[in-house]
Amino acid sequence: MSYFRLRTQLFFATLLIIVGLTGALLLIIHKAINHAVTNQVREGTQISLRAFENVQTQRSRELARSTAILAELPTLKALMTTQDAPTIQDGSETFWKLTGSDLFVLARNDQSVVAVHAARHPLKQSAVENDLRGSVARGADADWWYDGGRLYWVFLQPITAGAGNTSEALGSLAVGYEVDSSVAEELGLASGNQLVIAVGDAVVAATLPQADEDGLQALLRAHKLPSQSADFSLSTDHYAFSAVEVPGANPASVRCYVLMPLAPVKLFIQKLDRTILVLGACAVLFGGLLFGFVARTVTRPLDNLVSGVRALAEGDFSYSIIPKGSSEVAELGTSFARMRDDLLTSQQQRIETERLAAVAEAASSISHDLRHYLAAVVANAEFLYEADDLKLNRAEIYGEIKTASDQMTDLIDSFRELSYQRNAIVREPTSLEQIIRRAMEAINARAEFREVRISLRTSGGMVGLLDPKKLERVFFNLILNACEATREASGQVILEAKGDAEVFAVRVIDEGEGIPAAVRETLFQPFVSCGKVNGTGLGLAIVNKIVEDHGGAVGVESSTAAGTVMLVQFPRILNAESVPVNTLS
Repeated sequence: MSYFRLRTQLFFATLLIIVGLTGALLLIIHKAINHAVTNQVREGTQISLRAFENVQTQRSRELARSTAILAELPTLKALMTTQDAPTIQDGSETFWKLTGSDLFVLARNDQSVVAVHAARHPLKQSAVENDLRGSVARGADADWWYDGGRLYWVFLQPITAGAGNTSEALGSLAVGYEVDSSVAEELGLASGNQLVIAVGDAVVAATLPQADEDGLQALLRAHKLPSQSADFSLSTDHYAFSAVEVPGANPASVRCYVLMPLAPVKLFIQKLDRTILVLGACAVLFGGLLFGFVARTVTRPLDNLVSGVRALAEGDFSYSIIPKGSSEVAELGTSFARMRDDLLTSQQQRIETERLAAVAEAASSISHDLRHYLAAVVANAEFLYEADDLKLNRAEIYGEIKTASDQMTDLIDSFRELSYQRNAIVREPTSLEQIIRRAMEAINARAEFREVRISLRTSGGMVGLLDPKKLERVFFNLILNACEATREASGQVILEAKGDAEVFAVRVIDEGEGIPAAVRETLFQPFVSCGKVNGTGLGLAIVNKIVEDHGGAVGVESSTAAGTVMLVQFPRILNAESVPVNTLS
């Protein structure tokens, strides 16, 4: 938005507000309708379940009464005393027709079935015996049986002869009715929706069209149908559904699904969406015209002020501002002109202050370090003068003087390196691995770091057009810092160098205590040092400049209490034609 004029921003802000309100309204309506549909499905489910329970209760009473009466008929008891299965099968048909039930079963005391009658589909005697034994084991007077893809609600009654202490158990009687499409249609009429009754992953009764019933069956078998309320598409329609577990279904899981067709609801929502979108478009058009007029009136006096701000941003402090418009805008223009003059004065003062501070910082650092090295030279010169009297080793004293002299020379070279404004590097075909190993050998030659284990791991190509002297100084400084940061005298520093077709990447890993977060952002600036008593703060600044001269970058990849990883990356150049012009010496 900062790239547009104020009037354009006002227009877009208004447009976004209207679009946001319209979208929020649509979302609220969608949520409300979906909530209403969910409640309707839930209510339909509860109505269907209550209807199912009422039908079940009514039929259970009828079955219980019929079963109790049949179990007391002397003729049935006499038939059971024969214990002959064919005779009982033939003789029991009259009793079955008398009950008008879908299922009629007679069994001995050991639950072995001697007679089975089914209204529409024959049942296997072994399956009936398993269902009967399961019901008896559960002590159920009424139970669900599921055999051959058919679901039955069955009522059981023992058959006994005699009374009191002289009674004798003759067997048991089971009478039930089948839960089929007629029952589903009866329940669907009660809820006003489509209804499906399923056992496990099999549909046993449904009021859906055959294509949708087949699709639902496939979803159940693939276990892709949610167990709770949701919506999904079938062949002929999109449905919202809810599912409940029918109580008392044991061991089979009997579920009742109520499905509400969503096509009428979707059509209503689409019409409502179109109406809201038309109203929203009209509101956007009217709001755009209104705010266009208002924005032009408000922003026209600000054009001159905007031009003045742009001129100020470009460093032009002489641009003339003509305050006009309302009193507030005129006052704003006058205040801006005053602010511009104050800013010019402040900027000049800040530049002068920063220049003096930079000179003072550089002078302080140089004088401190040179004074330190000169003090070492003077002291050792006096020792050298009195070496014979004090019986001192002249070679050692000379070595100290040479070390201090070398340190002063290195300090001066560091300032010269940082003062170069161009990329003063001389490229030649060189192995990066050899450069790093020379830096490692130079560090290992120092007495204080001889116990530190410095190792190098390489992978990929290591040859490229590089400045070996400058890069050796880079890795010398990085390895030196890593060794100084290592807490144990016998610690280790690991270097990992990797070269691919385009880039060299070198990681220097130490076991130090990490770099404080406060100095990470300025770590590669001159005179910034961390954890060193006599550090000049120039080592990493030189590293940064040399790596940048090679077209690369150096930074802290990670730093924790367990150690620091410095990452150096620069292009791998294999021929002089690929060298950028500004990197050639």
